[in-house]
Amino acid sequence: MERLELDRGALDRVVAACASSAVAGAIVGGVYAFARGRSARHLPEYAANTCANFTLFGTTYALALEMFGKASGTMETRERALAGALTGGGGAWAHLGRARAAAGAAAGGVVAVVASAAIEMSDDRRVGEGATTFEFPSWSPIQVRRADDVDAGDLFARMSAATRGELSAEDEARTRDEYLRWKMRRAERGR
Repeated sequence: MERLELDRGALDRVVAACASSAVAGAIVGGVYAFARGRSARHLPEYAANTCANFTLFGTTYALALEMFGKASGTMETRERALAGALTGGGGAWAHLGRARAAAGAAAGGVVAVVASAAIEMSDDRRVGEGATTFEFPSWSPIQVRRADDVDAGDLFARMSAATRGELSAEDEARTRDEYLRWKMRRAERGR
């Protein structure tokens, strides 16, 4: 029987998306309760319900994105649109019925593409002389991919092949060196 290999980076991203979606849902639920004029005793109910919905959708999106990213080797706009369509279609089907699944998939895909484009645009814009671009916090499921970043999926696949002894000695050494440099850059950024 073959040993199951776990992609720790993907697991970390999914857990981070799940946790940040839960926190965002609880906050939005509390704000929504007060916006609707509910008393403080309704706050836990609204916060718990919204937290559960955000967690479900955020985790589903993160899992779908990781699945499509693993299949294609990248996590570009196409993969984000597919993950958004899968999440939106599933949510619409569960909430509104099978007839609305296509509309939910289209809406989810569009939202994911628009959010992805907005993130990429914000990465290129600078505000004033010497200013830096906006960066999402490390706990956020939305992260901006920098041009100088290594493709983590490809790096993990090569590192996995190196640990199984499938690479030449030179390629293995180069892969391990690249992996260590990537880990150091992540540590410096606090992620």
